[in-house]
This record gives sequence, C-alpha cells and structure tokens, in this order.
Amino acid sequence: MQLTRRPVLLAPAGSVQAAKAGLDAGADAIYVGLKGWSRGGAHGELTPRELEQVLVLARQKGAAVQLALNTIPRGREIDYLLERLPELKRWGITGVILNDPGILAYIHRCYPELPLTASIGCGALNVDDVALLEEIGATCIVLPGTVHPAEIAEMRPYVKAQIEVMIHMVDEFHQLGKCWMPSYFRTNPSPMPEMPADGERLTGSIKRGGAGVCFKVCQHPWGLYLNGQKKEERMLPARQVSRAPEVGAYLDAGVDVIKLQGRSLPPELIFPMVRRFRMAIDQVREGRQVLEVPPFELPPSWVVVGR
Repeated sequence: MQLTRRPVLLAPAGSVQAAKAGLDAGADAIYVGLKGWSRGGAHGELTPRELEQVLVLARQKGAAVQLALNTIPRGREIDYLLERLPELKRWGITGVILNDPGILAYIHRCYPELPLTASIGCGALNVDDVALLEEIGATCIVLPGTVHPAEIAEMRPYVKAQIEVMIHMVDEFHQLGKCWMPSYFRTNPSPMPEMPADGERLTGSIKRGGAGVCFKVCQHPWGLYLNGQKKEERMLPARQVSRAPEVGAYLDAGVDVIKLQGRSLPPELIFPMVRRFRMAIDQVREGRQVLEVPPFELPPSWVVVGR
C-alpha cells in the first residue's frame, strides 16, 4: 500500500558544504547549529553569514532549515536568545530545536507561533513524556531510534504534535544529549564574538553555566586502575543505530519526521547517508518493500557523533 502523506527527511549540516550535500541527496529539511548556541564548538557550527548562505541554498531547493539550540543558556543569555529569535525567523528559519523543557516552555510563551521541537535531549520515551512536552509548547517531539515502531503506534492516537524519530544515530552509554560527565568541565572562556555582553563563550558544564562545549571525552580511551596500577584500557560503549529497512514500519506507525544524526560529518559522508534514507522513504511511498538501499557505515573512528 502506498503512503499518501509526505514524511519529512531531516538531515544534519555542520557546514555550508554539508548542507548542500544533504539537500542534493534529497533532504526535505536540514538542521544546523549557530555559533555560541550549540555545544559543538567551532566544529559543526555556522556563523551568521554561513547560516544565511544555507538559507539561500534551502530556498533554492524548496527545503526548510531548523536551528538547533542544544545548550542551556543562563540568565541574561536567555534574554539575548529571545531578542535574536525574531530576527532569525525573518531570515527564514522554520523552527527551533531545544533540549530543555523549561526554556522550551518559556520561548513558547513569548513566541507562541514559533514552531518548537523538543529534541532527543528532552528524554521523551513514552506517551506521557510526549504529551507533557506537547502541553508546554512543543509542536514536534524527537524520539530515539531505539523506540520500536509498535510503541510509537500506541502513542500516535493521543498526540497531536508531530513525532520525529532519530532513526540513524549513535546509542550512547548515557542519555543522548544530557551528558554530565565531570570531564566536560572547563573553566577558561574562549573568544566568541557572537555571544552577548562580554563577547565570550563560557566553556563550563556541557549543559549548564553558559553555552557549554562538548569536548568528546567519551571518544578517548578510559583506563581501569586497581591499587594504582593500570589493568586495562577501554572505550566507553556506543553503537550505531541505523534502521533504513524499518522506515516503512515507522511511517506506518505515524512518524512524521525521519531525522538523521551527524552534524560533525563531512559532506562526503552526509550525501550517501541522506541518499540512503531518501531512497528508503521513496520506496515506501511507492508501495515497494525497503530492500534496495545501499549500505552506509560510519568510519570506525567515528564513535560518538556531534549534534
């Protein structure tokens, strides 16, 4: 049976070139980070000028652009964020992705017409989680690709908001988007002209105390010591979840948006990844079984991705 509605394929972009690769591969929408608002640091974030370039590319393709705010600003930084949002909406962003329910609710009260996505960092896993995020203002809620299509089918009748699934992702040992590892704490601020007031980005906690930066310490080996002697060295557990063959089951369950993780990926990896899921969605819409999709594997060194 053919799918009558058109689901959205949402691709990541950490650069103008990556955005072009994703759009050329068939993405319906892309999500990007803006410098000072995203925990990716210099890697995977766009300057305001680069964001404008991406918006032009997207308009040429008839695609949408969402802005990921996956940090938790504090105090005056929240006021700065609220001042900037109307301007960014005029530029052409179609929505904001947030990972803190409190800030999501606050922005919704200030700009009730602005589409807001509750990111995977909000931790929704069941119908009550989704319903709560919808109640405080989320127009779209992201679920991890570890949630089964049957679970989503049970949620769907009770939720008016769009349901988005990160169907290609790395399943980490901690809750995705909510890491509190002590090794993330840094005290030295780095210059960040786009930030308010003193022009600095605070690199404290990844989620609290300023913009926060992910230093990806989980990608480095950790040693196990006993009585001061090193016994072994291991990488923290992480596994790639990539469920292209199950796209049909997710869409049948009522998923509105198929999201792909990977703003740290280079353009040469973005294109085949997006193309794989574009083919899978098109096959479902045409009533074909999803079998004819090329494989896509991340390089062994790409253990945990940047959002």
